[in-house]
Amino acid sequence: MKVRRRLAGMLLILTIAVLTGGCWDRREIQDRNFVMAVAIDTADAGQQTEQKKAEAKAETFVQPRGDKRYRVSLQILKLIKNGGNGQNGGDNRTYVLSNTGQSIFEIVRDMLGQTSKSLFFEHIQAVIISEAVLRETGITPIIDFFLRDAEMRWRIKVYVTPGEARPILEYAPPSKEAGGIYLANIVRNHTKNLHVAGARTDLGNISIMLDSKSDLIIPRLDMAGNVVKAKGAAVFKKHNFVGYVDERAVAGLKMIRATEKSAIITLPGEEAGELLAVEVFRHDTRLTPHVDGDNVYFTLDITMWGNLGEHQLPHRTVKANDPAFIRRVERQAAEEVKSTVLYSKNVCQSLGVDVLNFGNKLKRYKPKDWNAIKDDWEEIYPNVPLVVSVNVVINQLGEHK
Repeated sequence: MKVRRRLAGMLLILTIAVLTGGCWDRREIQDRNFVMAVAIDTADAGQQTEQKKAEAKAETFVQPRGDKRYRVSLQILKLIKNGGNGQNGGDNRTYVLSNTGQSIFEIVRDMLGQTSKSLFFEHIQAVIISEAVLRETGITPIIDFFLRDAEMRWRIKVYVTPGEARPILEYAPPSKEAGGIYLANIVRNHTKNLHVAGARTDLGNISIMLDSKSDLIIPRLDMAGNVVKAKGAAVFKKHNFVGYVDERAVAGLKMIRATEKSAIITLPGEEAGELLAVEVFRHDTRLTPHVDGDNVYFTLDITMWGNLGEHQLPHRTVKANDPAFIRRVERQAAEEVKSTVLYSKNVCQSLGVDVLNFGNKLKRYKPKDWNAIKDDWEEIYPNVPLVVSVNVVINQLGEHK
């Protein structure tokens, strides 16, 4: 009996091992095409020369109905070291596949005719959308594709570019890292750069904003020669592209929404050639809605703590620990913050986009008042006043006195 039990146990263990062990569906990493970034242009983008037109004709497929609407480009990671040199003297770690059509899903699947390996989107880092596409179709049809595919991550970084999107995928970063990773990491520096919009602008948050019919802000990405830079932002009225706001407007918007973490505020001095730079490392920001009869207004109270990070005064030095000097810098910094905030507020109101979050604040804190005016908010919002109060405290002056 003991021998039979042992044999039965061994047989059971062997059966379990056969059924559960091994990787019957295993696919080696070198047999995968990892998509790192996606660029979406209009179908006729980048076809100025006869050679490019011939390439586009070879890439695309016979479409039974409808018009060619999009050109979708995929940045694929190279798993074999490239022997050639890319732009900027660095190895290009990726290559680009491109195709045109109407259905983004069909375009992507047809790209399998251009490669010997399947496409995998689990590691996609960034999506770059051209302005021309947004003006033609809006952002919703594009985002829809990425939200329906289970391989897409909600933390994918989304950019808008005023030019063609594909050349950004072909850019070889000087850091020699994969282009998609490089592009995604640019916007992660937004907490230390007032000119870059980055908070709550990834794919998941854009989806939430679209579902709630809220206005959007998405970082802008520009390419000039061999330089790729995030600066300013694109703004949307719900899903419709409205235009761009410049770097100063983005800075003010980040101060209003309290998303700046280590802002640099530069100030002109009282003397010729004088320049000061204040680094803000902590803040207390409170945006409060008020309803007085038929009038709606907001107050913004900001307290900032920071350091004097730089002081330029040609041919002369100033005692940085002079109390009068410190008070002057604090007063100037407060005035600059207030001016930047009001500039951003005026720009956003002139475009009619409520990325200032006025509507959401009013709805959250005064729901009864919001219900009474929500149907007229589009007419009310452009004229809503903002009363700004700023206090700046300089804590440290640095080692140099």
